[in-house]
Amino acid sequence: MRAVVYARVSTGNQAAQDISIPDQIAQCERYCEQKGWEVVKNFVDAGASATNDNRIEFQTMIAEACSPAKPFDVLIVHSQSRFARNTFDLLNYTKKLEKAGVQFVSITQDIGTGEQADVLRTILGAMDEYQSKETSKHTSRSMLENTRQGFWNGSRPPFGYRTIVAEKRGKKEKKKLEIAPHEAEIVKLVFKYYVYGDGKSGPMGLRAIAYRLNDDGETTRTGGKFLLQFVQRMLTNEIYVGRYYFNKKDKDGNPKPESEWVLLETPKIIGDDLFHAANDRLRRNSSFSIPPRVINGPTLLTGIAHCSKCGSPMRIMTGKGGRYRYYKCGVRADAGKSVCSGQSVPMKKLDDLVIASLCDVVLSPERIGQTVPKMVQEAHQRSQSYSERIDQLRDERRRVKKELTGLLERIGREEIAFDSTVQAHVKKLQDKSEEIGRAIRRIEHQNAVPVGEITSDVCRQYAVTAQRLLRDNADPKFTRTYLRVLLDRVEVGNDTIKLRGPKAALAEQAIAFENTKVLVPTFALKWCRKRDSNSRPSDYKSDALPAELLRRSR
Repeated sequence: MRAVVYARVSTGNQAAQDISIPDQIAQCERYCEQKGWEVVKNFVDAGASATNDNRIEFQTMIAEACSPAKPFDVLIVHSQSRFARNTFDLLNYTKKLEKAGVQFVSITQDIGTGEQADVLRTILGAMDEYQSKETSKHTSRSMLENTRQGFWNGSRPPFGYRTIVAEKRGKKEKKKLEIAPHEAEIVKLVFKYYVYGDGKSGPMGLRAIAYRLNDDGETTRTGGKFLLQFVQRMLTNEIYVGRYYFNKKDKDGNPKPESEWVLLETPKIIGDDLFHAANDRLRRNSSFSIPPRVINGPTLLTGIAHCSKCGSPMRIMTGKGGRYRYYKCGVRADAGKSVCSGQSVPMKKLDDLVIASLCDVVLSPERIGQTVPKMVQEAHQRSQSYSERIDQLRDERRRVKKELTGLLERIGREEIAFDSTVQAHVKKLQDKSEEIGRAIRRIEHQNAVPVGEITSDVCRQYAVTAQRLLRDNADPKFTRTYLRVLLDRVEVGNDTIKLRGPKAALAEQAIAFENTKVLVPTFALKWCRKRDSNSRPSDYKSDALPAELLRRSR
C-alpha cells in the first residue's frame, strides 16, 4: 500500500520541546516499514495551528487524497492532534478520506475501524480540542503576567527597538526591549521632519518624508522601502514615548475594552512634546482631505488603471486646491520616484485616450463582426459541459441534504445530544448546501446563452451605437459603468497604454443589444473565461495605444 505521512508543529518552541517534525516522520516511517507499506510522500506544516484547517500542506494533502488519481491509500500521523485539534474538522476530513477510499491511521492511537472507532475518534478529538483551549487560556494568562512584570512577549519589536535577554528562569529567557541605535535615529528624523522640517523649508509631509528616506538610501528592517503608511504609523505609535499596550485586540483582531489592556513601559526615543506636536498636526491636516464630491464623482479609470512598471493601482492626485487632477502610480506617490518611476498622466488626457482606443480598435465594426459570432458558437458547444457539472453539484447537494436530514432525525429521536459540536456540524452542512445552491445558480446563469445566430448587421449596429455613446459621454455614470464591463485593466507605461478585458463581455453586450436594441450594461458572470477558447485575432488583451499617440496627448 502507498502511504503518506503528515507532520505538524504549532510553533518553533514546540518543535524543540515537543515531538519534533523529524521525530514524527521517523516514527511514522518505521511504522510503515513494519506494515510493509511504501511511504511515497511527506506533508509538513511547520508553525501551523491545528485548531483550524487553514494549513497549506494539509489542504494540498486532502485535495490529492480526494482527487480521481488517488496517489496514495493510507494517511499516517503520529497522533490525531497532529491532524486536527478541532472536533468538527477531525470528523469532517476523516469522513472525506473515508469516502475517497483513503485509510486514516494514528500510530500512537490504534482505535481500529468501524462504528466503535468513530466514537473513540470523536472522544479523542474532543479531548484534544479541550486541551488546546485550556493551553490557549494558560498561554494568554502567562503573557499578560509577563507584560505586567515588564518583559516583552516575543513578537517582532517595533521599528526602533530590539530585544535583549534580561534574565533567565530555568530554561526560559525573559526579554526586554532596548533601543536599536540606527533605527532610533531614523525615528527621530521622521518626527523632526514632520514637525520642524529639514532646516531648509517648513514642516514636511508624510510623502515627502518617505521620499527623503528612500532617496538617502535608508531602508526598513527587512530591507524594504519606506512608504507613506509606514511613516504615518510611526508618527502615531505611543511606544516611542515609552507606552506600549498589550492585549488590545482578541485573536480575530477585534478591539478589547481598555480595561483589559496591559501597559508595558518602554525606553523613550522621543519626548512627549514632540510626539504630541506631531499628532496635533496629523489631526489638523486630516480636515484638508479631498471633498467627498470629488472622491465619489464619476472618475473614469479608478480601480482599473495600473502602473505598467510595478503593477500598483494608479491613484487620483490633485494640485492647486483640486483644480488639476491626474493619475499617478500609487507606489511612486507613497515612496517616491527612487522606488518606481511610473507615470503621472493628466486625468482628462488618459480618459480620452482610453475611450478613443476602445472605440477605434476594440469596438470597430470589423472586429466585433469577427469576435462575437465565433464566441456564441463556442459558448453553445460548452453548454453540455455546464449541464454535466450542474448534475454533479445537484447530486452533491442531495447527499448533503440527506446527511443533514438523517442527523436532524437522530437529534429528534434523542439518539444524540444537540451539543455545541453537533450544532456546529449542522450549521456546516446547512452552509454547504447553500453554497452548492449558489454554485448551481452561477453555472445556470453562465449557461444561459441566447440560442440562434447573431448577424453581422446586428454586430455593426452594436459597434456604431457603443462608439457614439462612449464618445459623446452624455452620461458620465453610464460611460464609467460600461467601461468597466468591457475592461478589466488599463496598464499605463512611459510610451504605451495597454487595454485588457474579457472578450466574453463584448459578446454579452452585443447579444443583449440584439434582444433589446438598447445599450445597457449587463453584469452577468462571464460565460467564456479561458483565453484559449477565444478566437484570434480579436483578443484585445494585447492592444496598446501607440507611443506617438501617448506623447501627443501630453
